[in-house]
Amino acid sequence: MRLGNLAALAVAAMLSGPALAQSAQSEFSALQGLEAQALSVEEMQSISGQLNALDIAAALDAKAATLDAFPRLQAGVQKLADFYRTNAERINAAFMKHGVYTPPQ
Repeated sequence: MRLGNLAALAVAAMLSGPALAQSAQSEFSALQGLEAQALSVEEMQSISGQLNALDIAAALDAKAATLDAFPRLQAGVQKLADFYRTNAERINAAFMKHGVYTPPQ
């Protein structure tokens, strides 16, 4: 399945979940139907370029550097930064594989 199709399915699932839950509770749903379509490569590139996992790691590194007075918090923020950095290569590899990679800014 292409990344665009996966994205369309994910959006459909996110949008229909609350409506289905609401429907079960009150027997009414404002969402009667949902039409999903795959995003174009250009649309996926613009989305993936908004925030890259490496950008998140860099921001967390910068924040951790300011937390010397709070060693436990600093360690937690640094651990989170390391998590994002470790996984960024996998995320970016998937974006590259599907032709929607946008380099971090």
